[in-house]
Amino acid sequence: MKLLFLLFLLLVCLAQITSGRKRNSNFHQCEKMGGICKNQNTHGCSILPAECKSRYKHCCRL
Repeated sequence: MKLLFLLFLLLVCLAQITSGRKRNSNFHQCEKMGGICKNQNTHGCSILPAECKSRYKHCCRL
């Protein structure tokens, strides 16, 4: 019974680790698309469909 509980705990930990990697990879998509994260008042740039870490920033191509 203890072994079953430990296996379940290991499965939960692995699920958390893999979901964290997917979230962090979204933030690197802006750099891969050739953009940079800038503040919301972005003049003269086109906004790209990628995420930035702060909700007050947009992925912007200059």
